[in-house]
Amino acid sequence: MSRNNGVRVDSVAADSPAAKAGIRAGDRILSVSGKPLEDMLDLHFLTAAGRFLIRWTDKSGREQEKVLRPSGEPLGIVPEPVRVRRCANRCMFCFVHQLPKGLRPALYIKDEDVRLSFLNGQYVTFSNLSEEEIRKIIRYRLSPLYVSIHTTSPPLRRRMLGNQSAHDILKIIRRLTRAGIVLHGQIVVCPGINDGKELVRTLGELSGFRPLLQTVSIVPVGLTSHRAGLPKLRLVTAREARETLDAICAFRLESGGETFAMAADEYYLLAGRKIPGRKAYGSFPQIENGVGLLRIFRDDAALLFRRKRWPAAPAGRGTVITGKSCAGIVSGFLREFSSRAGACFRVVAAQNRLMGDSVTVTGLLGGNDILRATEGAQHNTLYIPSITLRNERDVFLDGMTPEELSRRSGAKVCMFEPTPRGFFEAVYAGK
Repeated sequence: MSRNNGVRVDSVAADSPAAKAGIRAGDRILSVSGKPLEDMLDLHFLTAAGRFLIRWTDKSGREQEKVLRPSGEPLGIVPEPVRVRRCANRCMFCFVHQLPKGLRPALYIKDEDVRLSFLNGQYVTFSNLSEEEIRKIIRYRLSPLYVSIHTTSPPLRRRMLGNQSAHDILKIIRRLTRAGIVLHGQIVVCPGINDGKELVRTLGELSGFRPLLQTVSIVPVGLTSHRAGLPKLRLVTAREARETLDAICAFRLESGGETFAMAADEYYLLAGRKIPGRKAYGSFPQIENGVGLLRIFRDDAALLFRRKRWPAAPAGRGTVITGKSCAGIVSGFLREFSSRAGACFRVVAAQNRLMGDSVTVTGLLGGNDILRATEGAQHNTLYIPSITLRNERDVFLDGMTPEELSRRSGAKVCMFEPTPRGFFEAVYAGK
């Protein structure tokens, strides 16, 4: 939330109050009702009033002002994107530090921006939160926010964040929850560091902030093969996964309609335990942390299989790409799907050479990983979950495009939404 000289206008909707006032793309909004603007949040909240004075400079630098009464209409201004506040931490488990060289530049950006936590649900540590930022959170009721906690021990947290000046997280959480701000927390578990008794102690302290601290996800550390010069860490074992699931049972009490402590799906896969029922995940507020994805997948598959009429699949056969961690679940789904569709769909669990063998999730596969996994066999169609592509849906992590993969593999490539319904629609496209 760094100060700047107002907020630049990217575009203005035609016939909107802003357009009628003479505001144009490229202009810079300086203040609203005498209050200077620092970012798009100021613009959004200050123009929510029924009447306000807006002051701006046009492209020539001339200042203008006008009283607006939008009468419930949208103001019509699309502001410049948020200038991301970069993270100054050196977390021992940071995934960005473990990325191989040569990937897209955007992948190496680490953000620590409360605005993005509010707008997009991104996790921030609050490690260097300023007094001004805290006041803005409370003033604008920026809620919910998503906070990376990891431990409530100040010395251990500073060590894990690689930041000796990091704030005491309990003080920040206490102040925000007392002001009515809803929070969701995250704990990345590093074996031998913040697991076991330390994890139980941390959850015990955090549980006192319910129901405003609504949920806390427990996520096993992810490690790639690109950790040269980084702190020594190891993966969670099956035994530790079982112990962690047992330990958090006491903290699964509901708070604000949500289960308080939630383990990532990977814990259940590692421990060989059954995925909990839908009720255990509430409104699935931690879905982006991999908490509840498998439950949704199974429920959606069950709903799909209630369909009584199944026409023959046009493709007849195909290969579905997945990461190793969920290959068993996808394979079971495809057996039932194939039987009903009168077709043959099989799963190929691709080894991740881009990130390393220990990375087993589908979303971090590169195009070359998929190409290697499918070499030596003929494939009619490669069905690939769209989570392997960046948001623009045009390239894989390693820069390969679906078109290039199709050309080099000799197979048709079909991207699909990573859900049972998404796969069904991809198979039966146009039918």
